[in-house]
Amino acid sequence: MQYDSTRGKYVVRWREDGRRRVARFDTPEQAEAFEQRLRQPAAEAQSPEVAALAARLAELEAQLSVAQEQADGPGDAVFPYDTRQGVRYGFKFRQSDGTSSTRRGFLSRGTARKAKREMEESIRRGEVKVARESFEAFWTRMLAERKPYLTEGGYEDMETHGRLRLVPFLGPYRLSRIDEDVVREWLATMVERIDHEDPKQRLAPKTVNNARTWLSVALGEAVRRKLLAQNPCEWVKPLPVEKVEIDYLRLAEIDRYLQECPDYYRPLAEFLIGTGARISEAIRVRWDDLELDRSVVRICRQRARRANEDAQTKGKRFRAVLIGPGLVERLRDLRARREEHGTDDGGWVFLCPPVKNGSYARRAEPVPPARNTVHRWHEAALQDAGLRDMPLHCLRHTAAAAWLATGHELIFVQRQLGHASISTTEKHYAHLEVKFMADAAARTEAKIREAGRLVPAAA
Repeated sequence: MQYDSTRGKYVVRWREDGRRRVARFDTPEQAEAFEQRLRQPAAEAQSPEVAALAARLAELEAQLSVAQEQADGPGDAVFPYDTRQGVRYGFKFRQSDGTSSTRRGFLSRGTARKAKREMEESIRRGEVKVARESFEAFWTRMLAERKPYLTEGGYEDMETHGRLRLVPFLGPYRLSRIDEDVVREWLATMVERIDHEDPKQRLAPKTVNNARTWLSVALGEAVRRKLLAQNPCEWVKPLPVEKVEIDYLRLAEIDRYLQECPDYYRPLAEFLIGTGARISEAIRVRWDDLELDRSVVRICRQRARRANEDAQTKGKRFRAVLIGPGLVERLRDLRARREEHGTDDGGWVFLCPPVKNGSYARRAEPVPPARNTVHRWHEAALQDAGLRDMPLHCLRHTAAAAWLATGHELIFVQRQLGHASISTTEKHYAHLEVKFMADAAARTEAKIREAGRLVPAAA
């Protein structure tokens, strides 16, 4: 008979038909009585000397068994299992309500033992709670709590990944049952969709990684709330993604592109290239946002993703963008022509052209174009100019590349584009500082020669 301090039970071990048996009792009296009943048949059938020897042997076997369990691992509730990635380890433990549970996904027995000790200590201190709710319920609750702190685009991104990629697979799982194996199974289902025949079902590796990031955020929040002991996403690496260099219109291609833009699109195209604004920001610019005497445009709103409404800019930041005299004159001419023709533009700088046929022919209110409409104008201009295909967002890259090619520094580009950190600008555009790099050596040599002329010659 022994006392198990981890469970608060008295343990009796014996062998029956060559197999080891174990029984646990709440009090030592119960354990001792049971042990006596086990020894009684053997004592009656054997001589006292043989019975005593058998009892002593059984006691020694029990002590040896305990020692082996402590040394080798079996009996400490840590168990191995096979996966596609090789052998992994898990452990069993008692939750705060007394029910049994397991954790899996550890690379070694020692790591599993350490996690088990930490889990049991956390349970004793009341730091880990029993999580019986499903992942779907937890995700829905977390999404509602985070909504006030996310931009509209950030919230929509989180909600979309959860609705389309996380909840359909992980939703029925109890939150406490999600481990590394479950996350890897989910990732495998996402990988199968990378080369899917149906374009609507096909996913890009970057999209899968973004969904994994939101999953890691959710499980990390569960760890913070003591619903999980650890975040299983820590051991599931994101998919490798090939870095594609951004495309943009070179200086010699900008005029070719603008020449092929129709009259209703060219002012907007010049604005996108001259300001580096996102299309969602440009189509919501109003005349009140322009300070043409100071050559400044204030970017303070963007079009909401799913509605024709205003929304905060990305990162909730306003910015003042400097523009050149050519774009200033283009905007002044645009406003003068509308005033001359008595056009009611509703305060919008860029408008959809009048529609003669179709369901929009009856539209009375002036409205700015939708993003998809401008995308079609952009694709047509590229095709007519004989230029390669590139997304409309590349006009923002064109603005940055043009500023850097004409000698402006990255700090200027950062402020024009509205990046929160210069590191973002460096990540995307540092390699385009060709003029700065080309002139650096020449300027250094010139300074050396100039300094040498200031030093008087030796007598």
